[in-house]
Amino acid sequence: MTVNKRKIYNIAKKHIYGLPERGDLKAHNSDREDFLDIAVWSLEEALIAAYKQGRKDGQNESKN
Repeated sequence: MTVNKRKIYNIAKKHIYGLPERGDLKAHNSDREDFLDIAVWSLEEALIAAYKQGRKDGQNESKN
């Protein structure tokens, strides 16, 4: 199984406020940039979207 980091980032930026301005999910070694305030409902939405994307990708892999 490979992880598509671009898909993960796109899901995260859709659901996590402030992430689009940051530009990525890489460590910047800066508390201000590496630790974001995230509402639990936003985290839940992002996790659900990632789960659904994983199921969709898994179904597509099994068809190939």
